[in-house]
Amino acid sequence: MIGKSPLIFFVIVLIILSCKKDPEIVVDSQKSELIETYLDSAGLLDRVSQDTSGLYFYPITLNPSGKTQAEGSVLKFFYQMTLLNGTIVDTYDSLDADTLIVKQGVSAIYPVGFDYALGYLKEGEKWGFVLPSRIAFGDFSYSTLIPENAIIRLEIELLEIQSEEDILDNELDRINTYITSASLRDTVNNPYNQPEYLPSGMLFKRLRLGGSRRPGPDSLITITYEGRFFDESVFDRVTNTDPFEFYFGQSQVISGLELGIAEMALQESALLVIPSYLAYRESAQVLPPFLTEDMINLEIIPSYSGKVGPYQPLIFEIQLIGVN
Repeated sequence: MIGKSPLIFFVIVLIILSCKKDPEIVVDSQKSELIETYLDSAGLLDRVSQDTSGLYFYPITLNPSGKTQAEGSVLKFFYQMTLLNGTIVDTYDSLDADTLIVKQGVSAIYPVGFDYALGYLKEGEKWGFVLPSRIAFGDFSYSTLIPENAIIRLEIELLEIQSEEDILDNELDRINTYITSASLRDTVNNPYNQPEYLPSGMLFKRLRLGGSRRPGPDSLITITYEGRFFDESVFDRVTNTDPFEFYFGQSQVISGLELGIAEMALQESALLVIPSYLAYRESAQVLPPFLTEDMINLEIIPSYSGKVGPYQPLIFEIQLIGVN
């Protein structure tokens, strides 16, 4: 789980040969006709535009003075996803516990057409979109809810635009609150040292002293750990029966883990509180979220994104049991 896999997203490119009877051309033409028929029946033809990706878009509520996005903005939003026939695929709105948060324009959102769509909005605006299947789910299907080659209609309301610096400030506030709520300064129950911020910005708290041997370049490291969120729910655990191994200093794990282990000696235990920029950062967000496991199985998104969503600071309780 804590291995660091690069975000690899598979974009299906249709290479169309110059043959009028090519079935791909026929299918694409039929889909375009379906979309245009829908737009006409909905009275949208006079205000819809289409970009080079094939995405159709039109404003619903404009906010001319709203904040505009910069490259790689972090966005909070609500949305509704339907088929052209009105079947609701998913809705995420004010009735849900939290707004969704994603980084736009860095291939961290699936389907890619959703990523493209988000880029059009200013803060406080609501837009409608129609995604041809090639930038939606392609030939993927889900039960009876999403058929193969489905055309997807979206309505997206952009609630807030943030920078990653804003996200970090919020995470540091949460970490400081966690220090108090978890009594990390309690030297009776945790006597070895006070929690300290390392130069990287992560929090380190020694829980048990070890020996003198420490990790060096290319050392084979063996650890057990428990990974938690701030609500103390566990997202991953490795025990002595099947410990985790990696080579130190070779970027095989998230950087926060290596930075914490660099402070430890063999047989020591420590608590690491890792901001998201030293963990999985923007991770990957599948929309609707209930398709996440399917997208992992298809290797469209990395496996860790099924456990750790975008911009999640993490808590790791680590025991260093091997340095070779």
